[in-house]
Amino acid sequence: MTASKLVRGLGAGLMVLSLGAVAAVAHAQAEVKFTKPENFSDIGDNARDRETAMNQLADHIKAVAARELPGKQLTIDVTDVDLAGELEPRGPTGQRLRVLRTVTIPRMDFNYTLSENGQVLKSGKASIKDMNYQLSATNRYFDSEPLRYEKKMLDDWFAKDLLGKQGVERASR
Repeated sequence: MTASKLVRGLGAGLMVLSLGAVAAVAHAQAEVKFTKPENFSDIGDNARDRETAMNQLADHIKAVAARELPGKQLTIDVTDVDLAGELEPRGPTGQRLRVLRTVTIPRMDFNYTLSENGQVLKSGKASIKDMNYQLSATNRYFDSEPLRYEKKMLDDWFAKDLLGKQGVERASR
């Protein structure tokens, strides 16, 4: 192989890498942080459960933002989460089970900024909750979907506060 072919091959490789980096930035629609999750009202029973819940919430927000906010950037700093239901001990092993009641509604508090090309379009503090979370007719997620009530609540916030419409479609995974 001649030196010129090697240089051309390296140049082409660098071009592909740089285009990949540009594409990755173009698709990065949302950034989600969780501030002091150890102080959250209820995001799980242990560190593994909390980490799983935070990842699922962040992934959901990113998926909805990528689909519903093309070309825009959304930054969310979650300051509190209270998952639907309460963890209660059950059975002789003491295994905890999440029990859903009408008074144990899902809630989230967060600060957000929606921008486009460096210009802030909207920002603020959101405190969202779903008082009717147990009405299955209004939830577009299957019963088996993890955090289905919290995802629906986030979808409703996206639709109303960021998009000015009735609802958003279920985020595909």
